[in-house]
Amino acid sequence: MLLKNRYRILHTLGQSVSGRTFLAIDEDQPSHPRCVIKQLFQPAVGDNIQSELAETNFYFPQRFHVAALLLDKLGQHPQIPELWASFEHDGCLYLVQQYIAGRSLAEELSEKGNFGETAIWQLLGELLPVLQLIHDSQLIHRDLKPENIIRRSHQAPFKKGRKGELTLVDFGAATPMNGSWPKTKVKVGSAEYAAPEQIKGAATNSSDLYSLGVICIYLLTGLSPFDLFDIKSDTWVWRDYLKVPVSDRLSRILDKMIQRDPMLRYQSATEALKDVKVKVCPTPIALGRSKQNWALTAWSAAAIAILSIALNPHLPSLSPQMGFKTSKSTAKIPDFRFSSPRLNDFTSQRSPNAPVRTLASTSGPVWSVAVIPNGRAVATGNTDGTIRLLHLCSGKLVRTMIGHSGAVWAVAVSPDGRAIASGGADNTIKLWDIYSGELIRTFYGHTAGVFSVAFSPDGKAIASVSKDKTVKLWQVETGIELETLKGHSAGIQSVAFTPNGEILATGSDDGTIKLWNWQTGELVRTLAGHTDAVWSVAVSPDGQTLASGSWDNTIKLWDLNTSESPQPNGYLLRTLNGHLDKVQSLAFSPDGQTLASGDLSGTIKLWQMGSGGLMGTLKGHSSWVEVAFSPRGKTLVSGSFDDTIKVWRLSP
Repeated sequence: MLLKNRYRILHTLGQSVSGRTFLAIDEDQPSHPRCVIKQLFQPAVGDNIQSELAETNFYFPQRFHVAALLLDKLGQHPQIPELWASFEHDGCLYLVQQYIAGRSLAEELSEKGNFGETAIWQLLGELLPVLQLIHDSQLIHRDLKPENIIRRSHQAPFKKGRKGELTLVDFGAATPMNGSWPKTKVKVGSAEYAAPEQIKGAATNSSDLYSLGVICIYLLTGLSPFDLFDIKSDTWVWRDYLKVPVSDRLSRILDKMIQRDPMLRYQSATEALKDVKVKVCPTPIALGRSKQNWALTAWSAAAIAILSIALNPHLPSLSPQMGFKTSKSTAKIPDFRFSSPRLNDFTSQRSPNAPVRTLASTSGPVWSVAVIPNGRAVATGNTDGTIRLLHLCSGKLVRTMIGHSGAVWAVAVSPDGRAIASGGADNTIKLWDIYSGELIRTFYGHTAGVFSVAFSPDGKAIASVSKDKTVKLWQVETGIELETLKGHSAGIQSVAFTPNGEILATGSDDGTIKLWNWQTGELVRTLAGHTDAVWSVAVSPDGQTLASGSWDNTIKLWDLNTSESPQPNGYLLRTLNGHLDKVQSLAFSPDGQTLASGDLSGTIKLWQMGSGGLMGTLKGHSSWVEVAFSPRGKTLVSGSFDDTIKVWRLSP
């Protein structure tokens, strides 16, 4: 593709509901330098009101023009890419910026492990002045995240930018601080790093400081910011996940940066930098007084650093990532067997007649739930890294499976009810014998936490999705990685097979759902319609309907197979509105007539699939909730961050 007969598009770097980013070559310049092109889509408006649409269409180019003028000036700074061009083409707006060669902080974390305190001091010392310059120019970045901070790999031409210097990139979401702009339904920035007021459409300069603070605690812990915030107590708990403690001074600075109340944060980057400089830039007098001690400490630190490097070599990736290269099936999966079950663990017990029961749980917050096919037990994934198997009627703890070194974010039960697959924050998937509780094998390959796992209908393959933006397919019997699917531009939160096993559906933080022919690697279709992250996808038992739950508080139903086409069509059937908080779990009843949905506030809603009407609301949880139906569909099981598992009797 040649844009404006000048910019040769090489490939896509990323995509979201608001735009796409490309790597390109400027063919008008003799040296054909690389550049980054940001394509911006027209924002969505609320309720399709004609006057609101006209207002948005009027202000969007104006805001873009103002932001481009500011970026043109800011591009003279060595830590901000130069703006080479800005223009409108075929109804889209484009920014063309200098390409910065190097590695992002996200890549550094993946390759080298958690950052130390010294690296965080350096990061703050380098980036806070850049943020102050941006804010002084009346611009808000609005998309600070590890992927948008690049460490230069070489000296820039004409001495603009030093090797190893941190550079702030991707100003596609930047907006002028002043001006009366209409709010849109499109949420900008990454949900993990965006400040609460920014998610509501009211970003300020302190919103960027919040994002930078969250980046720091992520780099220190290596865990998703979602895991570092305790919803139950409404507080950050990042210190609990530090492998090496940090100083009280750094802790106080970071705590102030990530205050959820904007008024309690630093009000400017300059204010934050004053506290940082006490650590990063000691006065000449202080240096003179401690010169001898400093020299001794430096030599000691160097010796310790050399010893640490020698004893802790960086381990290479365990599994290369390969793409599909053929239209024929590549997933040849043999039959497999698990050990014979001991049914005495699941002897039938009389069930109480209460409409809702709470099962005893002492494992802390529950991340995921799955009911075994015989309907007698429920498996839960827990924050403490365990999988617990509870008798559904009595609440008795059948067994505990221990093996993950981090929270268990996902559990799934094989179709024959003999195995459990679990995915966790430790980047691994584990396979367990459900009757003995023994670990069968561990699947390595993801470079970030595993958000969701699913068995293929024949039980011979496992699909896993991760924060590393990939979908991986595994052979159950051998643990071999069959293939890796790439296409989402952000972390992938949920995965589900269609009942015939032909199609795999994935929902992502980039706001889209993708349908894959997983055995050939073909991306069949991308479904776009949500305005925020898609945290759950579920397929109806007849394979005709896909449900998606999003952080935009809605559920969308998609037609997977219309009469006009044998392939998944992706036609939007309807949108279900009713949740007042982010929807993050979905489950179809076995007969396909009911859809259960759970949100971040702990509310569960039941929807009638024929009409899309709301059948009822279940209240009992106080926080984040996951839902799963029993095989007969008469009961619903829910696990929550409020430390409880509840069983709801839906019919006699």
